[in-house]
Amino acid sequence: MRHRLSGLSLANLVVTMASFATTARTATMMFRPALAFVSLSPSSLGPRLPAVASSRLFVSTAPQGFTGVPRKFVPTPFDYHKELTLRVDALTNLGIGICRHRLKEEEDPSVAEAPTETRGGGGWVIMVPNVIPGELIRCRVYRNHKSYSDADLMEVVEASPDRVNPACELAAVCGGCQYQHMTVARQREWKARQVDELFERVAGLEGGEIDRPDVLPTVGTDEVYNYRSKITPHYDRPKDGAIEAIGFKQKSSRRIVDVPYCHIATDAINDKLEKVREDKFAEAREGRLRRPKKGATVLLRDANEGVVTDNNEYVTTPVRDLTFRLRAGNFFQNNPFMLPVMVDLVVDAASRPHIRTGEFMTHLIDCYCGSGLFALGSASHFDTCVGIEVNDEAVKEARVNAELNGVGNCRFVSASAEAIFESKDAVTVGEDGIDVLVDDFPRDTTTVVVDPPRKGCSEEFLEQLNAFQPARVVYMSCDPSTQARDAKYLVETAGYEVASIQPLDLFPQTRHIECLAVFERK
Repeated sequence: MRHRLSGLSLANLVVTMASFATTARTATMMFRPALAFVSLSPSSLGPRLPAVASSRLFVSTAPQGFTGVPRKFVPTPFDYHKELTLRVDALTNLGIGICRHRLKEEEDPSVAEAPTETRGGGGWVIMVPNVIPGELIRCRVYRNHKSYSDADLMEVVEASPDRVNPACELAAVCGGCQYQHMTVARQREWKARQVDELFERVAGLEGGEIDRPDVLPTVGTDEVYNYRSKITPHYDRPKDGAIEAIGFKQKSSRRIVDVPYCHIATDAINDKLEKVREDKFAEAREGRLRRPKKGATVLLRDANEGVVTDNNEYVTTPVRDLTFRLRAGNFFQNNPFMLPVMVDLVVDAASRPHIRTGEFMTHLIDCYCGSGLFALGSASHFDTCVGIEVNDEAVKEARVNAELNGVGNCRFVSASAEAIFESKDAVTVGEDGIDVLVDDFPRDTTTVVVDPPRKGCSEEFLEQLNAFQPARVVYMSCDPSTQARDAKYLVETAGYEVASIQPLDLFPQTRHIECLAVFERK
């Protein structure tokens, strides 16, 4: 049975969800948590949502049948399930709404001595998912922290004109997507705004050509659903010989939401997912799971060879006129529609003439190069390219990919990024096989491409980059907060200026932001 429900109206959502109970497994998985109800007032819905009396689409944080107060609940400043009506101020980098409530002394006797930024002028912060800045909402508190509270959304009293019906019936519950209730245009606007705020707050760089150019509008493609070419749903340890759910973690807890169909995964993946789920449920019932006493993650990668579920199987995938070969379980960007756009932006930024000298770049160093995506994509624009990657397996793949695509001016080194500038191992380049040291690359015409993991660049790497002083640094990041932190060092300590900041929407419907920042040596 295919559970694919695009464009559901809010009025029939509960009926549709209830219809899933006709299958025993779905009934067990979807209705295990207790339901909490959320409604949107008809007068507030605007042109994008139908006027309905009441729509119920949220799952509470409480286990089924739980009616009391959790044992570890801290009753300050709010009682358990205290209901509040609040205006949404902004979104966190996790896609959660930020609301504020000015505390009264009867809610918290210590309010008089509390810090003004949390309890006085700014108000106590309440985090609420599935909301849009500007909306007036009713929420219910379920957890108090030292400086903020978490709450479930109960009702949208005044809806934003950018609120839309999620394509997925699980969007309010599943932690895989945070923004399905928001137009894509508003999603991208917020992603650019968040990048701008991070560069101002974390890097201390004010926009408007004061310390840096303004952040550019977020770039994306028209494929905003069914775009993701790899997913990794999970299941917990079977209970009584049965897997309870295969899917992704709930937004507000570590419980797994059963996901029969993922609306951001490709159609081919969803076709395969149906069979994979049937097989896993059967293996658990029949005692055939490889590790019956543990949970596991299931891989589905859509590639030229079809949808692959074996982490160690080799697959190929095209990017423009290049073909990349890699193990199915290894890292590779998972939006094939956006990936060519991403590579084009990096290549253009890396290869354009220097903004001050007008000189063309001749050498490229690709740090954290993975399977060689940016180095191989840029190779035709440079005399020499060197990639460095700490993962030995990825380096082997990069070398194979260079050979597979007939690229002769790229070399790949297996080492940490910190080692590239101080390496005394010669790199053989060019058709004549000349041995050179990276330290001998011409600084004035060398670009360094940086694509680190979420934690950003290490202090040691930044210090070596500063000592090397390439003409340009092209920094791709999957976490703009650590990118902004590193930008502060590059500007204040290493003497670079910000040439451009370009957010990319690789994962529509989610909070995730890729960001390309270009730094030129002064």
